[in-house]
Amino acid sequence: MAEAELRQEKAKLQKVLKRWDLVFFSVCAIIGLDAISGLAKFGLWQAVTWLVVFVFIFLLPYGLISAELASTFPAEGGMYTWVRMAYGKLPAGITSMLYWIANAIWIGGTLAGATIASINSFYMHPNGHGDLGWLPSMVIGLIFVWVNIAIAVISLRQGKWAANIGAYVKAIAVIFFSILVVAFLIKQGLPAGHAPISGLKPSVTGFLAVIGSIVFLLVGFELESGASEEMVNPQRDVPVGVLRSGVITMVLYIMVVAGILIALPEKTLNNASGFTNAFQAVNQGVFGTGGGAKFLGYIFAVIIILTLIGSGSVWILGSCRVQAMAALDGAAPRILGRFSKQGTPIAMAILSGIIGSFFVIYIFAVLKGSLTSFFSVMLALALSTAVLCYLFSLPAVITLRKKFPDVKRPFRVPGGPVVLWLCVILSEICVVLTGFTLLWPGFIDKYLLGQSYSIEDSWGVARGYFEKVTLGTFIAIVLVAVVFWAWGRLESKGAETTTEDLIEGAVVEE
Repeated sequence: MAEAELRQEKAKLQKVLKRWDLVFFSVCAIIGLDAISGLAKFGLWQAVTWLVVFVFIFLLPYGLISAELASTFPAEGGMYTWVRMAYGKLPAGITSMLYWIANAIWIGGTLAGATIASINSFYMHPNGHGDLGWLPSMVIGLIFVWVNIAIAVISLRQGKWAANIGAYVKAIAVIFFSILVVAFLIKQGLPAGHAPISGLKPSVTGFLAVIGSIVFLLVGFELESGASEEMVNPQRDVPVGVLRSGVITMVLYIMVVAGILIALPEKTLNNASGFTNAFQAVNQGVFGTGGGAKFLGYIFAVIIILTLIGSGSVWILGSCRVQAMAALDGAAPRILGRFSKQGTPIAMAILSGIIGSFFVIYIFAVLKGSLTSFFSVMLALALSTAVLCYLFSLPAVITLRKKFPDVKRPFRVPGGPVVLWLCVILSEICVVLTGFTLLWPGFIDKYLLGQSYSIEDSWGVARGYFEKVTLGTFIAIVLVAVVFWAWGRLESKGAETTTEDLIEGAVVEE
């Protein structure tokens, strides 16, 4: 029965994603303007240096691994399916839970917060009216969440345009911002108190400060593989898409981080509105405070909000499919694996909207919209959860080579076993360090390096509150994943799916 239900749900899928759709999907997924400000704040100019370094120690190894897994095993569910085939249902269930719920929290916590911050910055502050207030902010936050969910539940043939448009809009935002930065420097010169360029020199402290934000900013190559069986030719298109999207995202990232650090005085950088504040600074520096600057600000606010919707909808599109396949395989309650007639994971999308709405209500109804400190904590939670889900998926590439040696591999990590192992080790170290520095910030600084560290100065909240929210929530998520796995196991007793059922028709033997 489980096998028949799996086939029944997969039969609803439609092959609509082409090569450039995959490129736009990855670009839209990887570029996160909401998290860039945090990178600028904690890393200063070292952020640029470490971004370049991480191209080689994380982005390249992780991209090669993703290209091999996605083109070799192009089965719906992507990351869940790879870990399931390599290590079994429980590790795969934990992986998919972390992968999916990080995005549900993200749209209701950080992305909704960034949307409100943009509206306040561009529409409220310039006119002297102050903030929207907690009630209008909460309403707008809820609308934002359910717009993302609406995109996730429509047919992928239409929903993919959120990724395509989102990628273009993000590129436009970064290029437009960079042009204004250049014009600002020509007219005004460097602002007083800006982060000194001498800060490009890397340090261990700087590395620990920025690793969490950087790794989070660089993940997303595998997201499109959640919809592998909705691609026209994944074995041909995925490796090319990974390469193209990787080059595009790194160029755009370095442009926007450098622009923020040039435009804003060091003391004004903050997580919730760093990018929007940077635009306001260069916009007013070039055009003054008159109607022209305000008009550009209004337009840019719309662009920023569209980029946030693009990010949220794309990640919900991909991650909901990953968790839905976990449910159909018996690693979560089977009802969560329901797809609509249009081939979209309707149950998971609605559940994502409920969780996102909870965080919006909590931020604005309980905390009364105190964005700065809570945004930092939510960002740390989203970052750590989203990155730690790669613990099992990265080494899966080695395990699957051993377990399935005869499966055709259109793309292999080049250089033989030594390079493959190096890619896995480098990327895995980055993931582990990211999780550690986000869940226990300052531990390495204080106890291994002997340097002082203040969590209040870095994150704006007391350590007890920070760890209760981040570490406590992370542990709760893992426990829920175990409960879901046990639930699915009971439902599937005597009628379990196999790995062959998951990849049937999606992989080719040599």
